[in-house]
Amino acid sequence: MKLGLHHISTLRSKTIRFLSFSSLLNFCFISGFSQTNISGVVNSYYRVVEVIPAKACVRLNTVSGLARLQKALLVQMKGASVNPASGSTFGDTTSLNEAGNYEVAVICAINGDSVFMFHNFLNNYTVGGKVQLVKFAEYYSATVIDTVKASAWNNAAGVGGVIALSIFQDLTLNAPIYADAAGFRGGTYVMGGGTCGDFLWPCPAYIYDASSISPIQRGAYKGEGVYDITAAGLTGGRGAPANAGGGGNSHNNGGGGGANLSAGGNGGGNSSSSGCTLEFHGFAGKALKNWGGKKIFFGGGGGAGHSDGTPAAVMGGGSGGGIVIIIAGNLIANGRKISANGARGGDALSDGASGAGAGGTVIMSVAAYTGAAAIEAKGGAGGDENDLGTSKRCYGAGGGGSGGAIYFTGAVPAGSIFVTGGGGGLEFGGDPLCNSAVLPTSGANGSTIASYTIRQSTDSASYCLSIAPLPVRLIYFKATATTSAVELKWRVANPEVLKEFIAEKFNGNDWVPINKIPATNTSEIYGCTETQPSAGVNLYRIKLTEKNTSFSYSPVQQVMINDKRERFILYPNPASNQVSIIGKIYPTTEIKLFQSSGKLIWRKIQRETIDKLVIDLSSFAPGVYFLKLNEEVRKLIVR
Repeated sequence: MKLGLHHISTLRSKTIRFLSFSSLLNFCFISGFSQTNISGVVNSYYRVVEVIPAKACVRLNTVSGLARLQKALLVQMKGASVNPASGSTFGDTTSLNEAGNYEVAVICAINGDSVFMFHNFLNNYTVGGKVQLVKFAEYYSATVIDTVKASAWNNAAGVGGVIALSIFQDLTLNAPIYADAAGFRGGTYVMGGGTCGDFLWPCPAYIYDASSISPIQRGAYKGEGVYDITAAGLTGGRGAPANAGGGGNSHNNGGGGGANLSAGGNGGGNSSSSGCTLEFHGFAGKALKNWGGKKIFFGGGGGAGHSDGTPAAVMGGGSGGGIVIIIAGNLIANGRKISANGARGGDALSDGASGAGAGGTVIMSVAAYTGAAAIEAKGGAGGDENDLGTSKRCYGAGGGGSGGAIYFTGAVPAGSIFVTGGGGGLEFGGDPLCNSAVLPTSGANGSTIASYTIRQSTDSASYCLSIAPLPVRLIYFKATATTSAVELKWRVANPEVLKEFIAEKFNGNDWVPINKIPATNTSEIYGCTETQPSAGVNLYRIKLTEKNTSFSYSPVQQVMINDKRERFILYPNPASNQVSIIGKIYPTTEIKLFQSSGKLIWRKIQRETIDKLVIDLSSFAPGVYFLKLNEEVRKLIVR
């Protein structure tokens, strides 16, 4: 027998009320135990224009599509400080500041462009460092039917690059989850002038204005990283700004690879023995620190190779991998990938090739895995350089991107888990009369981290409580029959406000407790088992008692335990305006209602098979009645 999901309003007092099958649970946002097919971009992105920590509030460029009780990710993409002076120490990170700070939050209220959170912020944020709010895509169960993608990072808008999924039960992969090249952008390819820089304009510096290309482009564009380049004079040249790869300098030197928590690879250098021979390859992006898992990052973009366009390079530096956060009860992998890989650097023909993007960040908070997982945050390979056999002219390939970071809240699952760094690009077609090759290097391997804890505050925000009292947010409750028992499982979004759960069962006249489970501040998922369910219909609910002694009830869940007879139950009982007969009712079944004196006052013959029949009691006087369904009789009290 199948029963739809029915809810009640959360109670904020000690008054006990019977649950109505037609009422709504205000704070249960997943309607029904449905499977949702998902594909494409499932997240929404919002630019934070102001952070107000005292009120656990962020102001956004728009609040369209946001609602109370939705789960959100708050993350700062940039804001690091680096050494800006031209020289070998250019781009060394002097402070990450708030770059990489993140936390998962739940929306308490929305007022104008202001969004208030239920909990005080764990971190500080600086809006100048490109802070964004990402709305989680939340489902009971979901099947990926076509590639789920991240909207690519848009530095001008300050949003994108993130996939954030929260699935209570099963996440089934029939297609990949793909944040490859969704992170920091690679250096832009520019075809500069063809004038040689060795004699009139030698180009040894670490910083140049990459947009200045006449008569030559002295240094190709650097990649993008946690340091936001805002001055034109810093956009080009071989120096690597934080985790971004440096661009190749004139003439035709390769770009460096991007980095994450480990370093990228250097670009290859000019090894010509005639003409333009100066070797000023792009340097590798530099490793970042995650401060014990408190920070997460996009992969850094690779630097572009220097090009004079004879012939032109294919493309610029590879973009870094994005960020993927998956919270799920069970991952059914089906051989499909979850990836945040860096992109390959652009190839070149008798020019400098470009560096690759670094792998991004993946966080897996999954209770169980079905089948081997395939999770990747690999660095891209540097671009290849084909010298085309040009006499005594040999140029640089691109550096490899570093591997990214993959975090697991539990143990690392079986399967293919890759955080390998990308290899340096190949150099071929060179004249044997060239000097010794200055080869690019590979990006370093990334990190796999187990027993991780996702950053989420449990410190209730007093301002939010004053404008919108914190509700118990029941995400899910389900009762399932096994061979000889009934399993109850439920999940709440804010366990820190709860004291305990009491599992209750309806005995035909009243609700009786069958189990008591204490709540903890950090556990969202709970369950218990009834080992001796009754034959026929069994009704269950969960009483959620808060630390302030108020309480609420879950939706009612129904389980049928088969026996030789088809049994039914009346609910609620006592009843007032209406009562439901719950159980399998077949065609030709005769249903009768009698007064206590034995007088027949209502009769119905069922015409089709149903699981529930509602009887209107509004015209009946209070008192004791008896309802007969075939040969079974139940006592009914009307109030």
